[in-house]
Formats: sequence, C-alpha cells, structure tokens
Amino acid sequence: MKRWWWLLVVYVVALVVMLPAKVIYWLPLPPQVSVSQVSGSLWQGNIGALQIQGVPLTNVGWNWRVSKLLTGQLSIDVTVPAAAGNPLTVNGTVQAGLSGVSVDNLRSKGDLATLLQLSNTRLPLTTRGRWSVNVDAFTVSDPGPVKWCNQLRGDAQGQDIQVLVNGVWQNLGDFPVGLSCDNSGAVGLSMNGNNSLGLAFDGTVNSQDIRIAGTVRPNPRTPEGLAKMLQYLGQPDAQGRYRFSL
Repeated sequence: MKRWWWLLVVYVVALVVMLPAKVIYWLPLPPQVSVSQVSGSLWQGNIGALQIQGVPLTNVGWNWRVSKLLTGQLSIDVTVPAAAGNPLTVNGTVQAGLSGVSVDNLRSKGDLATLLQLSNTRLPLTTRGRWSVNVDAFTVSDPGPVKWCNQLRGDAQGQDIQVLVNGVWQNLGDFPVGLSCDNSGAVGLSMNGNNSLGLAFDGTVNSQDIRIAGTVRPNPRTPEGLAKMLQYLGQPDAQGRYRFSL
C-alpha cells in the first residue's frame, strides 16, 4: 500500500511539472488583460503576445525556481525583453511565502507615455520622455489594500522629460525620485528639488490613495514659457516657491 501511495505522489508531481503553459488560457484574467501565443510549461514558459490596459508586450517570459519550493517559498523570475519593440522592459525575481511577498533586483525602464497609460494617469501638460525603476530589495508582510510595503530600497527616475508649451517642446531634463516605505505601510516617494523646475515633494502611494505635497521653484534652468505658466499656481512664498498638493 505504501508503494502505491508513493506512485500516486510521483504521478501528481509529474503531472503538475509537465502541465503546459497554456493552462493560462483557463485562468479568469481581468478584462483589461489578454494573452495569446503561449508556449512552454507552467514552470518555464513564454507569452508571445500580452496586452495590459491596451499596451502590447511580446515574448514575456517566466521561470519558476523549483528548488525554492523545498523552503516553502514560491519564487519566479520574470522577463520582458527589450527586443521586439516592447515599450518597457522588466527583469527581476518575485517571491512569496508565509512571511509575505518580496522582490529582488528588479530592473525596469520604458517610455513615459506607456507608464501613464498603464497607471491611467493624465498630466496637465502633454509630456514625453523615459523612466527607469531599480528595486534592490522590497518586502511586504500581510499585504493589503493600504499596506503595500515593509521594506523598500531603490530609486526611480524620469529621464529626458519634455513638456509641450504653446506648441513648442520644452526640455526639462532628469527627475530622480527616492523610494521608501512610509510608516503607514504605503510606498513613499520623494524628490529633493535639484532639477529644472525646483520640484520638491514627499508623497505616499497605496491602492486606496495617492498623496503628494510639495513645491515648485523656478530657477535659471526653467524654460521661460513654463515659468510664466507657474504663476497660475498662486502667490509664491518668501523663497519664491509655489506650493501644491494632490
């Protein structure tokens, strides 16, 4: 009888390991997500065509680290390659276990318009450029709608940002952003003001809310046309800073 139980266990494990990646077609995906051209196995596969919020991605790959299962963790390497004209790239490892969820060595970058589309964000001025996010370590235990983060070490940056003012593209340069965990468990964002707009802010983000408060202070690097538009934010303080909040 024991021998038959072992055979049953081996059969079930083999069945799971050999499951084709096409089982993804059976999953109840959100309406804004569609997949096609799926190949490989459940443990190591590829999605030839993935669309999220109208953004098309190709050759999205994943690889489960089976050895991590012995430690009670689910660990998966995810890759969105730069090839094939993808508007963004992703390379990192996501892990989940009884202690929570973690992300290691995540590197991602792409086109700003794509990021705004994915996040369903509209800016007051037409904006273009690129962005990058580097996360060395991220953990969250008992994640929920408000609690997004226990530890976060990384940074982000808007690169070669331009805005359209009176039909002319104005170069604004780069905007580094610090990433951290807020005491409330939200993701913390910060900018120190060392940029062409003198833009400085602190903020928090979770699934329920986005809160950002800061100042804009025109300086010699601020394009003249944009500096004039900032006057509509109200009266500056004694240091020439215009305050705002979202």
